[in-house]
Amino acid sequence: MPYVNLRGRKLALILTLSAALGLLPLAILAVEWGRIAKEIVYVELAREVVVPWSITLYSLVGLSLPLALTPIAVVMWMNLRYTDALNRQLSTFFKGTADGVRAGMPLTRALEVTARAVGPPLEKEILDAVSMTSLGVSFEEALGRLTRRVPEPSLVRATSLLVVAHRSGGRVADVLDAAAQMYGVLNSYEDERRANMSPYVWVSYIALAVFLLTATIITTVFVEPLASVSMPGLITPPPPALFKTIFYISAYLQAIAGGLVSGKISRGTVKAGVIHVVVMLTIVVAYYAVQELYLSPLLTPKL
Repeated sequence: MPYVNLRGRKLALILTLSAALGLLPLAILAVEWGRIAKEIVYVELAREVVVPWSITLYSLVGLSLPLALTPIAVVMWMNLRYTDALNRQLSTFFKGTADGVRAGMPLTRALEVTARAVGPPLEKEILDAVSMTSLGVSFEEALGRLTRRVPEPSLVRATSLLVVAHRSGGRVADVLDAAAQMYGVLNSYEDERRANMSPYVWVSYIALAVFLLTATIITTVFVEPLASVSMPGLITPPPPALFKTIFYISAYLQAIAGGLVSGKISRGTVKAGVIHVVVMLTIVVAYYAVQELYLSPLLTPKL
């Protein structure tokens, strides 16, 4: 899968697609507003604060954000997979390049041979840089163009090491060996970190599932039967729609926060959590639609 640099026309295209997808549910809401308005129940959240409840309204509005984030999330996920593959190849690449230099190859020839040996995606990036040097572009400028096209920290560090090796003269192989050892240690550390932290990513999903199930039980088993019982002289219990509204909004916010935290835990960057946000928000919207249509009639006790 290619690396997509989110700049210029590509960024404009992604943002346009995101806006179109995000506005689609709102367009459906506008077209069907006459029918949806009849389903809305207005409940008082606080003094002089009234909120509407309708599963159709909340589903369409709730789908707007995950649909808008989907193109960006997919691109970020593709880029992360691409850079992960690059990082795993760097140790082998530097080691092979060092061996090629020791065998008497010029640095650029050793880069080309080793890149073909390690395969994609690093092969394409290095061969593009090497081909530019054959056209008269300086070695440093060719690598600079590479990092401008794929501005990832790991690749920037790798190209910096190649520039240092190119300038070091007779000690090229020593510099490359040191780089290979460094990237081997970094890859081992990253694999260990992800193995240790991956269970915590599932905690966010489990917490969301527990919240949704708890909200369903409270609403269908306790609140709805209580609201259907007439108790003259006693305080009127809050309507079920109020609890559904509060639980829906709370689950929605929890999905956003949990997704971002999952990305930070798993990849060390918040932007990696966008894909988790999309998945969790979709789960919330789908779950409440299923709950309102199927679970509530089954779980509500018959009094």
